[in-house]
Amino acid sequence: MKSLNKIWGIGLLVMLLSLVIPGKSMAQGGYISDQEFYNELEPYGTWVSDPEYGEVWIPDVQGDFRPYATRGHWVITDYGNTWVSDYEWGWAPFHYGRWRYDDYYGWEWIPGHQWAPAWVCWRHGGGYYGWAPLRPGISISITIGGGYDAPDYYWTCAPQAYITSPRIYNYYVPRERSVTIIHNTTVINNTYVNNNVTYISGPRVQEIRQVTHNDVRVYNINNASRPGVASVTRNTVNIYRPAVQKAPDARPARIVDANEYRNQHPDQRIANGGGFNNVAAARLASIARSNTPDNRVVHVNNNRPVPTPNQPVNRVEPNRPNVIQPNNRPNQAQPNNRPEANQPNGNRGQQQQVDQQRAQQQKQQQVDQLQQQQQQQRQQQIDQQRAQQQRQQQADQQRQQQLQQQRQQQADQQRQQQMQQRQQQADQQRQQQLQQQRQQQADQQRQQQMQQRQQQLQQQQAQQAQQRQQQMEQQRQQQQAQQAQAQQAQQRQQQMEQQRQQQMQQQRQQQQAQQAQQRQQQMEQQRQQQMQQQQAQQRQQQMEQQRQQQIQQQQAQQRQQQMQQQRQQQQQQRQQPPKQQPERRPDNR
Repeated sequence: MKSLNKIWGIGLLVMLLSLVIPGKSMAQGGYISDQEFYNELEPYGTWVSDPEYGEVWIPDVQGDFRPYATRGHWVITDYGNTWVSDYEWGWAPFHYGRWRYDDYYGWEWIPGHQWAPAWVCWRHGGGYYGWAPLRPGISISITIGGGYDAPDYYWTCAPQAYITSPRIYNYYVPRERSVTIIHNTTVINNTYVNNNVTYISGPRVQEIRQVTHNDVRVYNINNASRPGVASVTRNTVNIYRPAVQKAPDARPARIVDANEYRNQHPDQRIANGGGFNNVAAARLASIARSNTPDNRVVHVNNNRPVPTPNQPVNRVEPNRPNVIQPNNRPNQAQPNNRPEANQPNGNRGQQQQVDQQRAQQQKQQQVDQLQQQQQQQRQQQIDQQRAQQQRQQQADQQRQQQLQQQRQQQADQQRQQQMQQRQQQADQQRQQQLQQQRQQQADQQRQQQMQQRQQQLQQQQAQQAQQRQQQMEQQRQQQQAQQAQAQQAQQRQQQMEQQRQQQMQQQRQQQQAQQAQQRQQQMEQQRQQQMQQQQAQQRQQQMEQQRQQQIQQQQAQQRQQQMQQQRQQQQQQRQQPPKQQPERRPDNR
């Protein structure tokens, strides 16, 4: 029993160490595969098979959802402007892959394998910053070169003074005004290079400090050990960002056929004019997770473990101690083992040994049952400790977020107070200057009037009246001329603005036409390549058939020649005369 207790103690210690030390996929600087995306994001959205982009993910979110705008904020790190999301799943879709807006499914995420602080493009002007998600296929060089023209409803705009505020969502410009603002901005082409990888960094920290009138902090990025909400503590941003390796066999447990679902539900459009119809998205999620899914719409992958709520994948349940196998029941009768009264003493000794072995087996079964019960109790204790640790971590994160919000509120209040004080000081200075100017002007006028009264009051009064009349007429003419010039300038400005908008619209139409033409050419090339491959395969098959026919013909000719030779030999043998034997003469002796 001591040895058994020692073994169980060692096993319990190993289990505790395995819970404390994370696995390879959760370790700092570790690696994961595409399967991690499918498993981790499945509880928070629906995987859809898109005919153009493959597996895409549609999140379960509210109707006003926009990538890099809803439930999150910007912080400055060594990589530049980094998006910190408040979503539990935000570590993946906002730092890997790209977002696009589908005319039926709305916002959908296409997985990628490279981490970035945010896959967005930036613009600034008129006291505002604007940013928009990068669509699939758009490179960083095209983006910083100004060649990427994101749709109007992709953009999010906010005043420059609040770009680093944790509550930046309170200062977003309405979508109608964002369109006008973006058309009067320029591209921000700042980048950051690390290990030969180029990132779009957005506005520089010096510029942000200048426009916010605040000493903006630059945070360090720390690799979190497991997926979850990114947290900001002191000078560090804790975020899960492993390296992703491509896995050809990775696939979701359930995936919806995009075309089939659209055909069956043409009125259940999730896209809503740049927004998100959460009712239609919830319907899509319910159909995808149904216990009896339609095989034409939902493809279930039975070759991989499907995670269920509140239960990890591949979890091995402990053995049940109360289940006894039929062949091990102690009361089951065994043939040829029952003691008989007329058996000899040797058989009785053997029967006693068998009884002892049975008793030992029963004791061993009882010990196994006790050990299994102890193992279950230990597993329950470990699960309770793990749940308590998770609750403690969540409480710590909430406290840290509350502290951070309080600090940010205090900083915002101080910033507002400083701006109000500066405004008040500037107003006071302007008022003092105006008063001094008015006083100087009044003194000069009094002196001139005294001198004029002393010389010739009547003549000066007449001259002054005439001069005033002329000045008023000149001012009136000047004002009319200025008004006419202002109207002309305004008309020219409007004409220039209309021309510029027409040019931009023509450029967009040309770009879209070029992109459509390129896609058509690519599809035509692929179709021609496929036809060439099919023709080559057909020619190969024809050549193979001809070669086999030639071989068969050669073999038939050879057989025919052999048969002909045999017939000739037989004819020759028939034509030869039989050999005559010498006649025996009688002996006349």
